[in-house]
Amino acid sequence: MKLILSLSLRNLLRQKRRNAFLGIAIGFGMMILVMANAFSYGISDTLFNRLIVYMAGHMNLTAMEESNKQKRVIRDKDRFIGLIKANVEGIDKVWEAIGVFSRVIGNAKGDNAIIVNTEIDQEFYDYFGQNIVEGNIRDFTGDRLENPVLVYSSKAKSLGVKCGDVIKARMQTISGQQQSARLTVAAIIRSSNMFEEMVMFLKQKDIKALLGYRDHETGALYVSFKKLNNPAIAIKAADKLHAALQPGVAVIYGEMVFKKKTAPATALGYSRNREAVSVMDKHVPILSGALPEEKSEKGVVVSKSLASSLGLKKGDPVRYRYKNKFGGIVTENNYTVTGVFGSGAMPAKNIVLMNEKTFYKTYRENLPGDPKDIRDAYIPDGKSALAKVFAPEWRLLPRTATHEDMQKKLSKMTKTKWKGPWLDINTMYETADQILQLEGALNMVAVVAGLILFFIILIGVLNTLRMTIRERTREIGTVRAIGMQRADVKYLFITEIVLLTAFACLAGIIMAFIMMWVLGLFTINTDSVLSILLVNQRLYFYPTAFSIIRSFAVIIILAGLTAYFPARRASNLSAVEALGHFE
Repeated sequence: MKLILSLSLRNLLRQKRRNAFLGIAIGFGMMILVMANAFSYGISDTLFNRLIVYMAGHMNLTAMEESNKQKRVIRDKDRFIGLIKANVEGIDKVWEAIGVFSRVIGNAKGDNAIIVNTEIDQEFYDYFGQNIVEGNIRDFTGDRLENPVLVYSSKAKSLGVKCGDVIKARMQTISGQQQSARLTVAAIIRSSNMFEEMVMFLKQKDIKALLGYRDHETGALYVSFKKLNNPAIAIKAADKLHAALQPGVAVIYGEMVFKKKTAPATALGYSRNREAVSVMDKHVPILSGALPEEKSEKGVVVSKSLASSLGLKKGDPVRYRYKNKFGGIVTENNYTVTGVFGSGAMPAKNIVLMNEKTFYKTYRENLPGDPKDIRDAYIPDGKSALAKVFAPEWRLLPRTATHEDMQKKLSKMTKTKWKGPWLDINTMYETADQILQLEGALNMVAVVAGLILFFIILIGVLNTLRMTIRERTREIGTVRAIGMQRADVKYLFITEIVLLTAFACLAGIIMAFIMMWVLGLFTINTDSVLSILLVNQRLYFYPTAFSIIRSFAVIIILAGLTAYFPARRASNLSAVEALGHFE
């Protein structure tokens, strides 16, 4: 083997010109292949870990109320953050996401914008600190300015504003009211791609105050993973979280007040659809009066136990109050008793039943404390006949695989007119699939370019080896005559090609890194869709050891296989036939 290696190196040096041309072609191919792969991985890294993660998170959890996909509010953010962290592995960060589409007016110029929240953390300083064009980041983080806002330079230009100017914004709050606000430009920042330019940033506490969110509420929760390169990670995590978010029955525990009497009582909502009413008629006997009308917002029915405690009958006005989960606030509502029911499928406890519309009107915006630790509270068993009748904490939308399916799902949800909260779990593969399709197309271009290069290398190796064998036929005869075995002749030619390919590939890898460094020095100013390929207005390459080693190995194997058949043909020449060969 040592002899074959030595002879192969000597032969490579003997035929310098031909080997140099073939080596340059292979090296150039390897350089292009490494650069194409690095560029493709750079696009993926930009989309997965820089762009989409901020637009929609690798995964996101959204709550929508009143079957309105625009009314996005999670009422108990800490509970859901806890559920995410308990059921999803490999999380890098969970953060609040609040955004609103707004019409903004600058210095006599108007435009549309998406105003979103930003948290003041180290990541904030790392990103915005290095991208400020005008102004000071401390003006944004401080309390000196009224509603300080960060604006991208292109948006500032379209509005005709500079630092210190006031932007008037009009937006809709989570309660559906129109809100007007004055935003002060604290700093102007540069954008790294066209998708950012529509966005303006407010501090989280400021945008919450403008839109009507309380401290324990948020718009959505975004989840990012540590360097997500495999779609299956986010999809599997979303499926697992979806399975863990099965809702329980929504329960309010408080007290009923009638005249000067009070009694503890559990309030439950019930569905008014045909199937639910049928179950109620079967398992909840009405002793007097009737269930409230479907559109009633004040009617309730009470259990026989509660009616006896307070001396209630049909038509009596009552008050129901309970302590909220947050802020120590007590919520009190006025109702009218429309009937009294017997225990039936429920225990003989103090229970108040409301239709879903009435129940969710107070439950959503005034979340009650947890009733599980209260002995007298009635928490329906999930296996009971009435389990599907009572109002759930939320309804869970099904998982979808594409953006189109997600839109169909949301469209179907809006037609239900259900008043409770809907929960939806998505990954970036549904929320941003159009951007990912662009990434897939660009990756396909890189793959096709690689295949073309492989084909060129194959033809070059095959042609060069055939010419070499033809020219060295008498040499083959000589080495066979002095005792070299057929297998050694075959391995000699294969080794020559493999060594040439290996040296050329190493040179190509070095040249690829030099070219990537040089190309990364140039600044590219563009407002076109091509800006998605840039990071800080520069081409972004992300070479990985795996992709380089893979390409190196594939080309070496390809060269060896290509050389095998001509080399075998050369080794099968007899010494006499080879020595008698003339050109």
